[in-house]
Amino acid sequence: MPFRTGTSKIYQYDIVVKGHRFRGTTGTEDFEQAKSIEADVRAEAKSVARKEATADYSLSEALGTYYRDVSQHQASAATTASQSKSLIASIGGKTRITKLSNPDILAFVAKKRATVSNATVNRQLQLLGRALRHMAKFYGVQVPDLSLKAAETKEPKERIRELSLDEQERLFSHLPLDLHAPVKFCLMTGARIATMTGLLWTDIHLDRREIDFRLKGDETMTFPISREMTAFLSALPKSNVIGDRRYVFTRIDKNSLERIQIVAKGGVFNTQFRDALASAKIEDFRFHDLRHTFATRMLRQTRDLKLASKLLGHKSIETTSRYAHVLVDDMRSALDDFSPLSGGSPQSLPQISRLSD
Repeated sequence: MPFRTGTSKIYQYDIVVKGHRFRGTTGTEDFEQAKSIEADVRAEAKSVARKEATADYSLSEALGTYYRDVSQHQASAATTASQSKSLIASIGGKTRITKLSNPDILAFVAKKRATVSNATVNRQLQLLGRALRHMAKFYGVQVPDLSLKAAETKEPKERIRELSLDEQERLFSHLPLDLHAPVKFCLMTGARIATMTGLLWTDIHLDRREIDFRLKGDETMTFPISREMTAFLSALPKSNVIGDRRYVFTRIDKNSLERIQIVAKGGVFNTQFRDALASAKIEDFRFHDLRHTFATRMLRQTRDLKLASKLLGHKSIETTSRYAHVLVDDMRSALDDFSPLSGGSPQSLPQISRLSD
């Protein structure tokens, strides 16, 4: 009900609708008129609340909103845009996200599995989940309860390919000189290509010897800078192109002879990297295998699975356990040099003859 304070004859209102508080003056000393004004305010508040409760967006709008609010300045922005286009093409950009159902998700998975890998399908489902959660949290959309995780398809066990020191020497001998730095950086840190290409000078803090890494799934981590890394970063050439000078890793454009940003997906950098692999006769090797190389070398050196897991930015040590073969190799080597039977060096044991019947 409208009320008056001790200092004014003008009626005020103070109402709560759907958790939102509305306070103000009716601008009148007439009680009946004040009640009418308060009723109008309450009705308007309820109308707004109903609109918020029934907020709806198309899939295209939801993915576009998520890209604008979250992804556009991330290292993985290009990947997010590409995955969004695939979702829109397969499910339909005009599809209302409040009407999405599990059969829609299963149909999407079945359709995509025919043309792309299971891993690609799963990454697109994960993006859809992040976008829907964003719309529910910040825009009040009543998102349906979808079994996105259950719809993910089983991925083959990722192979571990390590670059040998001989292959490494051959690779750098065929790689263009201005691409040595980004490749060395990934060998030294295990950074993914999107993390490396999106790294900004403002992410590097030489004073406290730390780097801010932007990872997959909108995650971030702090990577320690070693003395070797400090010297490496301090010697890097910087771009003089206004739009690109903020990026740490750049390459020389053959046409303008300027240092320009390296693009993560496609482009000259990837072509030159593949050409160098072919010239060096290095088979079955991808850029991501630089990360595997860092992981196996670090684990072989430290024998510390938890440390390797933290440096790789893994959420769980189970993910890092794929590199446990390095520890098994170390244990095998240790057993080769030790005899549990004698407590000393292993002895050649005579073969045991089969007993005749």
